[in-house]
Amino acid sequence: MEAQTLPTAPANYEQIFSPDMGVVQELALPFENKEGTITLALVNNMGIVDSRFHTNELTPPWQHFNNKPFVEMNFMLEGDLYQTMDGFPGRKLCAKGSHNLLFNPGTLEKNQLVGYGNYRTFGVHVNPEKMSELLSAYVPELEKFSEKIYAGQPFMLESPVPQLTAKMKYIFDTIWQYPNQEGLKKLYLESKILDLLSLQCELLLQTPAKKAPTLPAADIDKLHAARVLLEQRLERPPSLAELSKLCQLNEFKLKKGFRELFNTTVYGFVHETRLTRAQQMIREGQQNISEIAYQLGYSHPQHFQRAFKKQFGITPGSLLK
Repeated sequence: MEAQTLPTAPANYEQIFSPDMGVVQELALPFENKEGTITLALVNNMGIVDSRFHTNELTPPWQHFNNKPFVEMNFMLEGDLYQTMDGFPGRKLCAKGSHNLLFNPGTLEKNQLVGYGNYRTFGVHVNPEKMSELLSAYVPELEKFSEKIYAGQPFMLESPVPQLTAKMKYIFDTIWQYPNQEGLKKLYLESKILDLLSLQCELLLQTPAKKAPTLPAADIDKLHAARVLLEQRLERPPSLAELSKLCQLNEFKLKKGFRELFNTTVYGFVHETRLTRAQQMIREGQQNISEIAYQLGYSHPQHFQRAFKKQFGITPGSLLK
């Protein structure tokens, strides 16, 4: 069977959110050095941009102009990137699990991937009037930001907890499992967006924790390299001693820095990444569940099935129904 060739996504956001695009579109990335797709949805003054891509080498930065005055809900689901935006000081690290509520119309945005490997970014772009109404009606604690939207004043709200909850992850995992009927498809996608906004606002309203000490830049680069190595060797991950030598960090700095930077342990990262990868492989339907379990390093399929159900609340087989 011949591989499907997807149309290339336009780089201009005005074209991306044109009504002519239809409710849901899947397009190829418009970058030569990044392989992947963008899934787009347009529903009731709200748009979704779900980008999944992979690169095998360090890539140059790219930029775009935020011409349309959207309010953005941004989520970094996989990988890390640096972002520079007009109106905000310095270069910001958007690490895996981080998310923000952003309003910054009429500005230039520049992005640079950290390292290489797999990446997934998820953004919801909401009409300013609609977002302002939602915040005023349902989140009075954030009403001052509704006023900023009306006044055209930029802001960025970041969660004091730089991680995604299980409920958020479930939405990202199921967002594209919509009904076929067009009206129900729109209703389904809109309900998912509103659920996600509710969950994000819940985290934005949490009391900020004390900031952890800043890691040296050299250590951050080595920790990112360690994470890439783990992703590449999920079936047989290196021991802490081996990983320590490979990324040139002693074991204490490796364990402490990994938890500080990625909000998980080395073992926890391997465990979660294995299960996320398994979920993708099951949906692709190229291998059966036992084959996937063995390929990802589980000694027995039953061990994999128990871990999968504990993580996602469903059995691996239920994804095949």
